[in-house]
Amino acid sequence: MKCPRTNTDLTPVKVGGITVDISEACGGVFFDNHELEHFDEKHERRGQVLVEHLSQFVPPQLNLSERISCPKCTDVVMARHFYSPEHLVEIDECPGCGGIWFDYAELEKLRELFPNQSDRQRAEERFVSQMETSSRYITHQRELESKEELASRLRRRGMYFIDFFLE
Repeated sequence: MKCPRTNTDLTPVKVGGITVDISEACGGVFFDNHELEHFDEKHERRGQVLVEHLSQFVPPQLNLSERISCPKCTDVVMARHFYSPEHLVEIDECPGCGGIWFDYAELEKLRELFPNQSDRQRAEERFVSQMETSSRYITHQRELESKEELASRLRRRGMYFIDFFLE
């Protein structure tokens, strides 16, 4: 597989019995689907070992906003999105295979941001709570309710219309 940022060969590295693919050219790492869950929490030793290993590589100047292709599914462009409600860590995820690409130091940021699963859960709950009380969300909900009410009235009128012609 090739690094999606530098097009150099990725190096398979076994960490705690799990093989991940790293870029020695830019310090990025590719996780196959569901591999990240073995590295993302601060208490997980293998995650710390991987972060320390990746920190030795100095990334070149890269345009991180540039869309990249999946190292595994080379014809699929990865989706760039925030990994957390805090919008502090942005990752690239393949819609085809579910693999995740972390650029230099993004894994370390994620591990600092959410030391464990309960921290991630609390952040998600805060995000949902803030979203549900935001004026934009409330306005959107009202618009949806209004449209649903209109659709219901039209369906009722349509039923009467159909009944009229069936008599």
